Amino acid sequence: MGRPLPQLDNSEYAVGWIAALPHERAAAKAMLDTVHAPPRHKHAKDHNSYTLGSINGPNGEHNVVIASLPSGRYGTVTAATSAKQMLSSFPSIKFGLMVGIGGGIPSDNHDIRLGDVVVSQPTGAFGGVRQYDCGKVTAHGFEECGALNCPPEALLNAMGELQSNHEMMGGTSIPDILESMYTTYPAMADSRRGPAYIYQGADHDRLFCSDCIHGKGAKDCGGCNPEKEIKRPKRLDQDPYIHYGTIASGNKVIKDAKVRDLLAKSCLCFEMEAAGLMNQFPCLVIRGICDYCDTHKNDRWQKYAAATAAAYAKELLQVTDALDIQNTPEARSIVMDNLSEIKRMIKGLSRDQQQKDLFKWLSPLIPSARHLENQKRRAEGTATWIFEDPNFLDWSSGRPNFRTLCCYGDPGVGKTIVSSIVIDRLRELIPLGSIGLAYLYGDYRDQRAQTTVNILGAIVKQLLAHLSEIPLGILEIYEARAKQENALSFPDAEKFLDIACEQFSRVYICLDALDELWDQRSLLMTLQARSTSIQLYITGRPHVQVTVERYIKEKREIPIVAHDHDIRRFIDYEIGGPNDIEPDAMDEKLRVDIQDKIIESAKGVFLLPVLQVHAILQSTTIRRREEALKTLPSDLGNAFAGTMARIEQQPHAQSEQAKKIIAWVYLAERPVSVDELLCSLAIEDDDKAFNPRGMPIRSTLINCCHGLVVIDQETTTVRLVHYSFQEYLCRQNQLFGVSKVQWHNQIARTCLAFLNFPSTPSEDICIGTGLMSYAATKWGHHLRKSEHLQDAPLELAREYLRTVSTHNRASLHSLYREMYSAKYNDNELHLVASYVHIAAFFGVHALVLHLCLAKCDLDSRDIEGQTPLSWAAKGGHEVVAKLLIENGVALDSQDDACRTPLLLALESRHEAVALLLIESGAAVDAADRFNNVALSMAAQSRCEAVAELLIGRGVSVDTKNQSGLTPLSLAVLGGFKKIVKLLLDNGAAVEATDRHGRTPLLFAVSSGLEEIVKLLLDKDANVEAFDYKYGRTPLIWAAAEGYETIARLLIEKGAEVDSVDAGFSWTPLAWAAVNGFEGISRLLVENGAEMESVEVNGYGRTPLLLALEARNEPIVKLLVGKLAAVDSNALRRTELMSCAEEKGLDVLMDFLEFTTDHRGHRSKRKPNANDPIHLYFD
Repeated sequence: MGRPLPQLDNSEYAVGWIAALPHERAAAKAMLDTVHAPPRHKHAKDHNSYTLGSINGPNGEHNVVIASLPSGRYGTVTAATSAKQMLSSFPSIKFGLMVGIGGGIPSDNHDIRLGDVVVSQPTGAFGGVRQYDCGKVTAHGFEECGALNCPPEALLNAMGELQSNHEMMGGTSIPDILESMYTTYPAMADSRRGPAYIYQGADHDRLFCSDCIHGKGAKDCGGCNPEKEIKRPKRLDQDPYIHYGTIASGNKVIKDAKVRDLLAKSCLCFEMEAAGLMNQFPCLVIRGICDYCDTHKNDRWQKYAAATAAAYAKELLQVTDALDIQNTPEARSIVMDNLSEIKRMIKGLSRDQQQKDLFKWLSPLIPSARHLENQKRRAEGTATWIFEDPNFLDWSSGRPNFRTLCCYGDPGVGKTIVSSIVIDRLRELIPLGSIGLAYLYGDYRDQRAQTTVNILGAIVKQLLAHLSEIPLGILEIYEARAKQENALSFPDAEKFLDIACEQFSRVYICLDALDELWDQRSLLMTLQARSTSIQLYITGRPHVQVTVERYIKEKREIPIVAHDHDIRRFIDYEIGGPNDIEPDAMDEKLRVDIQDKIIESAKGVFLLPVLQVHAILQSTTIRRREEALKTLPSDLGNAFAGTMARIEQQPHAQSEQAKKIIAWVYLAERPVSVDELLCSLAIEDDDKAFNPRGMPIRSTLINCCHGLVVIDQETTTVRLVHYSFQEYLCRQNQLFGVSKVQWHNQIARTCLAFLNFPSTPSEDICIGTGLMSYAATKWGHHLRKSEHLQDAPLELAREYLRTVSTHNRASLHSLYREMYSAKYNDNELHLVASYVHIAAFFGVHALVLHLCLAKCDLDSRDIEGQTPLSWAAKGGHEVVAKLLIENGVALDSQDDACRTPLLLALESRHEAVALLLIESGAAVDAADRFNNVALSMAAQSRCEAVAELLIGRGVSVDTKNQSGLTPLSLAVLGGFKKIVKLLLDNGAAVEATDRHGRTPLLFAVSSGLEEIVKLLLDKDANVEAFDYKYGRTPLIWAAAEGYETIARLLIEKGAEVDSVDAGFSWTPLAWAAVNGFEGISRLLVENGAEMESVEVNGYGRTPLLLALEARNEPIVKLLVGKLAAVDSNALRRTELMSCAEEKGLDVLMDFLEFTTDHRGHRSKRKPNANDPIHLYFD
């Protein structure tokens, strides 16, 4: 019977040794000088298997715990779990050793061979280990998202000692340690059962070039190309070398030399556990090299590599001072000390991440990017005149008699720059903690993204950014929607805006270039409905004034023109600035002449001086500049033409680059980024592969465009200098002497050439870079616009469709995100759509015809149940739809939402396609899942011709959808007067109600649609209709929203002037008084409205008191002048009236303001007892 194994308490073990693989654990056990008995106890949740023992050295004995990972489970997470469990059972462990095998990364600086040992050693900012699957891979290599912990000080000291010993003694003790192992465990050196724990020979250590692929199924490299083998100097002996540096750790096995080289970035080897371990407790990683992370890897060297790594670990412990270990803090205490800080950081990160996710979900718009660009463009000290305007002073004070300030101006007068100055001024004037500020710059290029929902979302996220915490009401709705993967809806956007505005005493919203927004009406209606809390600033061209007048009544205007002072300041800013190519070509006389001549010709337009100054400063001598000054363009059109002429006079290469840039930016289907533009410019017609060496220099990319193109630095998108230039180009038949159709042809060629280029090894990692996203989603639109040309790149398109599923799956991912707003896995791509769907989506007739002739399935269903005809219909591609119909496709196929092609065409407002489908026999009574029929869709989409045709065919005019809305109600909601009249003339029910009891008249009045209200009243619509949702009559709606003309029409039709709503128990006069509508208040009083009516909800306030609380002085004067009684429950006596009569209304209003803080709340400071109205405030 052998001697019993030593039995130590768990607290006596200080070193934790992690071995992932069975042969790594075997090598580790073989290193023990003494084996101990199994542990006496383990934590209930500790599932590790342990071997205990000790390693002796001249500096003391070290008790070691060896743990291996569960069989078949590897990676950073498994290692971290194992380490955590070890610490729970062995509380005194000071540090860990991660010992095992790894894949080497040979380089010119590191001659790494199989069997060598790599040790993690801190270098620079890194702790010795980098996590290669926590970061991003680029064409230039791997960029980490962070680094991991450093090894403990005791091990670093021992490593230094061991390195100096190796230099003094000329080598490592590993061979001696291995010989001792073979003596004690001879089976480990026995090769009869396969590779043993011994050196495998230099003949089996072969390194090949990255592009040399190992033969599939080959057991060795005998069949590999010997010319691809890298020749390395022969070593004098077989002893392993020790390499110190950074180890790459992650969860993926690397078996590709090209990926290895891409990820490498100064690392010495790859492994799969350390990243998880090193963030659990202090640790050193030791790896024996068993392969080179390429296709030639095999298992031959694994056992020997495990042995050399284990031998190094033993050699290291032998020189480690036991006193150093004793003085090292316990790993568990280090973890606990950091736990609270980690939790705090995680909580903060979680909150920050939640806010980032919320903001991203709210809106894709980034108003700050455009604002920063405008800040850079403006000259200091310009446009300050607006701050002295009485209307601006009144509006910005927060106590105006109007809520909206409109600043109209002609193209190019500087409205956008003035807006940026106003925004910055408001930031200076208002305390952002209590007052909110949001803004948006309208952009003609981005109308698809600048929907009302996205704009409201952008406003909301700007307001929320001023708050320390996100309101719970918003978070709850967001989390519910995000869980269902639902986008922000219009009702939610309105609700969020209400909640956000409630957090502030008032909110300033600045909308620049309203005329460049697509859905002005919906946005103005939404903001106007919240007029009591929002101070609105609007700029736009004069024609937008008609739209604003329709929805906003209480407003003031400031005309915007270019001021001489501002132009002079701008010229001073430009001379000698970055756009002045020869600053020394200037004297004082020329400076004064430039200012005088340009100011004289400006005529109130600011953009013209900008172009004129740029034109002058392109000359390199004073004489040339004087000549340029004599021939200045007199208007914007001539200025644009002159600048384009100068572009063509440049050297050929610069001229061609400028032409392509302007063509791409002008004709692109969406704003293009700098990277996309660089890639497009690198592609030439005969290229067979992408050559990045053809890309222009980023920093000077647009210099050749002479100021006609600018870069938004924040979003890195490229745009034309001004909307006026866009309009100028639209009026031209050609662009630089080339038709726009030919330019579309060229852009389509470039996109398709890029998509057909052979893929690169790193492409799978770098999805979305370069031109991929734009080319994949827009090639067909450019092809459609040029397909009638004989040299249209149709063959490139056919080649792309033939090979895309195997050659360029990344482009399909981009395309399907565009088509379906969804992401799909690689194994789902074949189920998403057919090539006919793609061709129909783009509307390329010749491509669809080709697929028809190829006998493709023209009625195939995509992943949402839509056919190619469905896509042609909703894309408005009439010619393609006609082709498909002529080829016998099903006209009434329904998608997953039960929508037919006809309903899809109407939903997307493509009237011509809808008429084609109806004339071709499409079913006109089919309904989608919300019970919307064709007439309903035509009514809400303003398709008048379709509505008339459907009514002529006898469809019902009163079919209700799921929300109870008839075609008439939908037409009213859209504000479509002609369709409303058409439906009324054909007997549509005037009193039809939706599920909230709202009639067409209620919809029309609440939206301020005067002409439609007249049409409905002419049909005797009920003026006392009462909705269930808000409990308001039409007159209450008109009074609350400030629609005086409509209120007059309703009163003339006999509307009850003292009706009471169900929400606040307010009469029309109460609503008009609290919202400050003097005209309607006067109209109601003159028509006998009860001025002494009080609320029945317990507050008992009269219209006068409501007007006082809202500080609406004109209405207070009106009601006091009409001798309104004030002896109500809220006042209990007539001191208020007495004060008004004795001291005047000014004293009364001043007192009210004195006792109100900046948030509109009653002041805690009590008025003087002698004041005659103090009882009111009691």
